[in-house]
Amino acid sequence: MMLTPGTILGDRYEIIEKIGAGGMSIVYKARCNRLQRFVAIKVLREEFVSDEEFVAKFRKEALAAASLSHPNIVGIYDVGSDHDLHYIVMEYVEGKTLKDVIAEDGPFDSKMVLEFGVQIVSALRHAHRKKIIHRDIKPQNILVTHDNVLKVTDFGIAKAVDSSTVVATGNAIGSVHYFSPEQAKGKYVNETSDLYSCGIVLFELATKKLPFEADSHISIALKHINEDLPMPTQFNPAVMPNLEKLILKATHKSQVSRYQNADEMLKDMKGILADPNYVVESNEVSDQTILLTDLETEYIRNNGNRAGQRHTSNKPNAYTEMPSLDEEDESDEEVSTLYKVLVSVGGVLATLVIIIILSAALFLWLPGMGKSKEVLVPNLTGKTVEQAENLLKSYKLKISIIGEEPSDLAPVGTIFKQNPEENDIVKPGTVVEVTLATAKIVEETELRVPDLIGLDRSSAEKLLMDQGLLYVVEGAYDDTMEIGKVMDQVPSAGQSIDETTKITIVVSKGPQVVLVNVPNLSNMTLQDAEISLRNAKLRLGAKKEEESDTVAAGLIISQSVSPNKQIEEDSAIDVVISTGKKIEEEEPSDETPETPEVPGDSELITKTFTLRNVPSDIEVKDVYHVMIKLTTEDGSRVVFDQQVQKDLFPLDIPIKGKGKGTLDTYFDGKTIPSYQDQIDFNEV
Repeated sequence: MMLTPGTILGDRYEIIEKIGAGGMSIVYKARCNRLQRFVAIKVLREEFVSDEEFVAKFRKEALAAASLSHPNIVGIYDVGSDHDLHYIVMEYVEGKTLKDVIAEDGPFDSKMVLEFGVQIVSALRHAHRKKIIHRDIKPQNILVTHDNVLKVTDFGIAKAVDSSTVVATGNAIGSVHYFSPEQAKGKYVNETSDLYSCGIVLFELATKKLPFEADSHISIALKHINEDLPMPTQFNPAVMPNLEKLILKATHKSQVSRYQNADEMLKDMKGILADPNYVVESNEVSDQTILLTDLETEYIRNNGNRAGQRHTSNKPNAYTEMPSLDEEDESDEEVSTLYKVLVSVGGVLATLVIIIILSAALFLWLPGMGKSKEVLVPNLTGKTVEQAENLLKSYKLKISIIGEEPSDLAPVGTIFKQNPEENDIVKPGTVVEVTLATAKIVEETELRVPDLIGLDRSSAEKLLMDQGLLYVVEGAYDDTMEIGKVMDQVPSAGQSIDETTKITIVVSKGPQVVLVNVPNLSNMTLQDAEISLRNAKLRLGAKKEEESDTVAAGLIISQSVSPNKQIEEDSAIDVVISTGKKIEEEEPSDETPETPEVPGDSELITKTFTLRNVPSDIEVKDVYHVMIKLTTEDGSRVVFDQQVQKDLFPLDIPIKGKGKGTLDTYFDGKTIPSYQDQIDFNEV
């Protein structure tokens, strides 16, 4: 069933559009209506809903990736079910797949190849440290953002190494152009398998070509097993020699000759970036080619046909899983009659060669069979299959894997049981049967996430602790949810989880508090103070009046909150306003104001001072507070202090004094240097 735009999943995810499809699922772009962000939602196809195996595989992808948190890995936000729909909520990444970028801009210079490679291997290192092998590294599964940040996605066929990484017959995993020889054979897969695939990606970045091409997936798989990787410089001579050596080391046929972990590969990558002459050391232990057995060849023929099938209804991207070789709904490729004839003829020739070899061996060995010495069986516990094969070969013994069992006596994927046992005496050619260790199976009780929305924090934490669940607490501002209440949770209520899953609860911090700086209101008029406070997202509070010998009447003396202090937005600031000295203020009038009388001084002379127009560099207003201060040898005093209408300028003001003096004029409490005038009361 195709979801239409506007469909809501889990009461929070609104479908916007379809962005891709794969064999198991369809991927949509959606909006999380709670956290107001875009997400990608992978929805299991309707035909698989009733298939428990597919549902389990689908959930396994979420559990494998949910434990990963790395800037180069696409994050998993949530997993859920809605009616008959099963879905995974993932980080939505704007950009293209690395495959598209290679097609458009490749090949890249060696520096860019290494920078891309560092990001891919860093993501793999994080996954490997979590005991997770991706097993399908390819450019189609890597997203590139607009800032050239790489993000690895699609852990749909990832497998935790503690649950066995030996691929059973019929379960080869990965994409045939990029998978390792051991994946082609259906053998033991570990961290080096991911690094092999990464090496193929680096080869493609540097050359814009794939190392192995053929008409069928079977042929490509056989090339990975039997043929040497071509030199990248054959296709792009500009590839740096040490980068070429790094690619060849990562893609060595033998697992033990490759980089053994992501840290080793990162060290060489960063070393080349820092020093173009950096030397990449080889791990190669043997040049001997290990031929395929008849069983392995038959396995590849039976399974390789399914390697390249795709179930995409539109152009695939890194959100859509590419089906693995074991998906039963993929149709086999038709095998031509000519191919069948060639296989039959090849089989006959191979049989003849084997008969000739056996005859020669019997001719050479029979005379000495009675003299053959017996050998001691070596200890194979804790060794990988490949290490055991090399060791037994030196003892002229053979190996056979008879099964797997849960055990904590040896690392997962290594040998923990053998027959014959260590130091048993056997004849050369004896087959040593080995059993591989897998993780111990722990019976898990199904756990479901409780509904925490609306609970206060302490109640939610107590509920989670009582059920033995892990959790983390985050805070978020919200205008509607009461402070201390749970406003969101991930995973959502009712989801099935295991005991290692951490539940994130988001607790409301109430409406967001915004702090602003308090402006300095000193010597401002009320009107100017209100404008200044409004610009700072504050408001004027209570107003109180006081006399002042230093601050002119009508101007602010002090404020309730100190300037430059941070307070909550929309707070009120109280102010104290000067009433000036004990001089009555006259209301503005059309008549020329008079200079206040100075009682008790009959020697003062009155002169008329003409105040010019309002200064051009101050705010244009209808009324100004004008104050004039006279300074003589007897001291300074205010001779004029009134509100004056703009239309009254120029203004004639009578001033009393004696001798010579200086007049300083203030507009709205601000001194104007150009308005300083000299006055001589002795002049006629």
